[in-house]
Amino acid sequence: MSSWPAVLKLKTRRILDGNYPFPKEGILQMQNINRLCAYLKQTDLNNGQLILYDSETQLSTSFQSVGEMFDAGWIADLQTNSHFHSLTVRANTKETKSLTDKEAARIVPFKTRNAKE
Repeated sequence: MSSWPAVLKLKTRRILDGNYPFPKEGILQMQNINRLCAYLKQTDLNNGQLILYDSETQLSTSFQSVGEMFDAGWIADLQTNSHFHSLTVRANTKETKSLTDKEAARIVPFKTRNAKE
C-alpha cells in the first residue's frame, strides 16, 4: 500500500498535538491515501478520542493512536483546511528529507517547563 510523505504526517501530528492551530470551526478535514474524505472533531480530540467521521455517510471510525490512523492512510487535508495553505509540501525542503515515516509517526508533543519549577 502507498503511504503519505513523512512531512505530511508530521504536519498532521503537529496539528493534533496543538503545535499548529486547529481550524476555528473545530473540524479538521482529513484525507485518505485512497481518496476518501473524513473529518475529525476538536471536541473528540480534547476528550482523548481519535474519531474520524466519513464525510458522506457520517459513519465513525475510532483509532487507538495517531500511528494507527497513519497506518490506515489518513492525514490532515492541508489543501481543504484554509488555515493550512502555508503548510503544504515544498519538494526540496530540509524538513521533507530529514524524517522517515517511522520517525514522523513516533513524534510526541513536548511540554515546556515553567521557570518556577
